[in-house]
Amino acid sequence: MKVIIIGAGKVGFSMAQLLSTENHDVTVIEQTPERQQVLEDTLDVQVILGSGSSTSVLQSAGVGDADMLLAVTEYDELNMVACLIAKQYGAKTTVARVRNPEYLEVKGFSLNGLMGIDLIINPERVTANEIVEIIKNPEALNVDYYADGKVQLLELELKPNSPLIDKKIKTLDTSIPYNIVSIVRSHTMLVPSGDDVLKPGDHIHLMARASDMNSVERLLGFHSRKVEQVTILGGGRTGFYLAQILETSQPSIRIKIIEKDLSRANKISQRLKHTLVINGDGSDYQLLGEENIAVSDIFVAVTDDDKINLLCSLIASNLGVKKTICQVKRTEVLPLAEQVGIDTILNPRILTAGAILKYMRVGDIISVTLFGEERAEMLELVVQPGAVVLNKRLREIKFPRGSMVGAVLRDNTVIIPDGAFKFAVHDRLIVFSLLKSIHKIEHLFKNGGRH
Repeated sequence: MKVIIIGAGKVGFSMAQLLSTENHDVTVIEQTPERQQVLEDTLDVQVILGSGSSTSVLQSAGVGDADMLLAVTEYDELNMVACLIAKQYGAKTTVARVRNPEYLEVKGFSLNGLMGIDLIINPERVTANEIVEIIKNPEALNVDYYADGKVQLLELELKPNSPLIDKKIKTLDTSIPYNIVSIVRSHTMLVPSGDDVLKPGDHIHLMARASDMNSVERLLGFHSRKVEQVTILGGGRTGFYLAQILETSQPSIRIKIIEKDLSRANKISQRLKHTLVINGDGSDYQLLGEENIAVSDIFVAVTDDDKINLLCSLIASNLGVKKTICQVKRTEVLPLAEQVGIDTILNPRILTAGAILKYMRVGDIISVTLFGEERAEMLELVVQPGAVVLNKRLREIKFPRGSMVGAVLRDNTVIIPDGAFKFAVHDRLIVFSLLKSIHKIEHLFKNGGRH
């Protein structure tokens, strides 16, 4: 696949790095010579110095033959114009990063349709939506949905007192169907077999019908609790979007935002209907104590400063907050952040990359979730006519190592497959796979693929 990426900032660099390792033909357009040099020194990609809104630069990058153009600079207008021009030249799919909420809330016409943009991606809104799902499932570290919301995936941590500790997966109660599709242990991601033994501290990715998930959790010894109060540190775009979504979708939750900048605090206070906005420094231990942060069910730190987010999350945890969610933008900090006792760490760059990747797969891929730095993905795809897996039992198919079918949607019914399950044309599958096995998985289910 030929991909043009405009902008070699954090998101652009991450996408270029990921796609080049998958042997896509990647060209990056970057205006800054220093960033151009960094890309040329570290990645196997072509780099063109210039503006992504320049027709001559786009032509030199081969825009007319591009399968996809990603415009992910810091400038919304440049990204949108680049997509508009690229579409006119014949680029098949265009993606623009757009952060200004005014562009996202246009009434009366579709900005996407008008400018030929196939996907408008807003990292702050993507992050806020992810946090909302975690708030709905507070026992989970991360939450994802597949098959139009019919299948749910939870990341759960096994505490030392969990009834699952030291048990083999094949001995667990499966009276309600589910699959454990992966285990993260000591920062290593494993695709388990029935003989794998669960250990304290394991993070398991649990997949089940969304309608069954609460029952599956109880079956496995996890207990959900009701969230009544959420405190948000940071009234920037992510914090504002989060409060706005919660006001609409979870009206019973009491929301509090702590924002250091007075003008920003006043602005969001006027735009939010039921959220208490406090002007103050969230890293002030005394302020957090005075605001009775300890009674919060969830503390969310989403300022633009990773250090402040980490520090305040630790303070909130020390004060007795039941769950902490921390945004960390620098991926090199993630391994350290995961070791200091914060419940959930979110990286907007990884979430954004996952939202973009859904457009980049072969074989009728519906959606993709990117799993952290472990380089694993959850693919949602359709079995095509002529696929080699048709009419074969699951146990008869030699799947690539590091992959597992978690769930199947057939005729609007969710099936959690066992070894006797047989694939049929148009089955919609949710498949977990380590990065090294993804292309093999895609070939298994497409027309004319090889076993």
